[in-house]
Amino acid sequence: MSDVDPNLKDVLGDRAARVRVVSNLAERAIERDRSNRRRELGVGALAAGLVLAVAVPVGWAAIGSEGGRALPAGPTVSTSVPTPVRTGVAPTDPNSTNPTATTRPTPTSIPTLTPDGSAPVRPFRPATGGVTGTTAVPYVVDGVIHDGPRTVKVPAKFQTGQLARVAGGRWLVTGTVTLVSYLLDASGTSMKRLDGTPKVSSDGTVIVVGDDRGGLAAYDAEGRQIATLGAKACQCAGTGAQYSPGLVPVGIVGSTVYAQRGSLGSSLSWDVGTGKTQRIAGHITAVDAAQRTAVIAPDPNTAPKDYCNELRDLDTGLTRWRLCAPILIRSFSSDGSYLLGTGTIDGIDPSQLSADGKRFRYGTLVVVRTSDAALVLQGGTDPSGKGSPSTYRLGGDSALTAQVAVTPSQRNLQRCTLDGVCEVVAPARPRNTDIPDADEPYVLSSN
Repeated sequence: MSDVDPNLKDVLGDRAARVRVVSNLAERAIERDRSNRRRELGVGALAAGLVLAVAVPVGWAAIGSEGGRALPAGPTVSTSVPTPVRTGVAPTDPNSTNPTATTRPTPTSIPTLTPDGSAPVRPFRPATGGVTGTTAVPYVVDGVIHDGPRTVKVPAKFQTGQLARVAGGRWLVTGTVTLVSYLLDASGTSMKRLDGTPKVSSDGTVIVVGDDRGGLAAYDAEGRQIATLGAKACQCAGTGAQYSPGLVPVGIVGSTVYAQRGSLGSSLSWDVGTGKTQRIAGHITAVDAAQRTAVIAPDPNTAPKDYCNELRDLDTGLTRWRLCAPILIRSFSSDGSYLLGTGTIDGIDPSQLSADGKRFRYGTLVVVRTSDAALVLQGGTDPSGKGSPSTYRLGGDSALTAQVAVTPSQRNLQRCTLDGVCEVVAPARPRNTDIPDADEPYVLSSN
């Protein structure tokens, strides 16, 4: 039997188990920094039936919340800075089914930056040649997880499109074609299968999965289910152009899961310890546990002429700043000090292109400082262009690990400073051009 046969058998088995095989590649791009689904500004319908489940906290003492303090449900979206609200409680969506008493916002100015792409920032300068350095960011390539000097072989039947570190030396690997994840122990042995769209907390203690019916399920680091939330909580069912796929997890801060309400352009928070949910106005695309902030991106249903991202405080709901520039934010650095994004955005309004209307204003990598929204590093022309970074992660040591195009058909891995100086840390590997948008040889850990 060929190697293809077992893989085909696994895929068919997944379909029989009601695991979605992603034909339009949108959901599959949750990792690879979830770029495809968010880069498509008009979100297509995703097939999912909605069912009701009950939030059931189980064994929460095994996880606990950060610092033992109560966590707010989430930020609000406002075009003004609100006057003070009750301590530790974030303002909510006015249409929320769980409203919080707040003081009516007083219109004041929000810091807004509108770079035009011409201001000088540090250029990304990839290295050439052989391997000369190392990286602390875990990654998987050719079926092997590399974590510093340690290596863990991933079972051959697992296609690896996502990688996340789980507490206790464990790993979560997710397939490239089917949304099937496996929790592995430190030796690479499979402990549990999870079906759906996964996110893992920054400390690896909580795993949340968005299932194919639009609900959420939370697990501890050993794979024990601790809570579920049914699709009804999304309140986003519809048909035709208004159809929404249900809750899509974005990230976890302490005991609180943040999820998009499908393609509606708004979000929801869910505390897996208390079961409390709260709707949030605005399309959350990334959250940071270190500094307790979130990115609110433009409405995914439109191609805005003013492409603005906002940084929100999760504890107060206040907008720290608004950055109006055609940059798609993909992730935070591990310490929350920087945002990583790209200027290559499919379907963007022509007004957001260069003056001649033919080029993107920014490259495939843009690094933004969260303290003041300053652009500190950028580079790359297009994902396949020589020297262009395609995926990346920024650790707490301000070192950037990036997958870089050596040729259109090869990628290597490089570690770079925020001055843009790089060194090669893993050699060139061929792309798998048979599977569009799942063709990168290196998969960086998301936490």
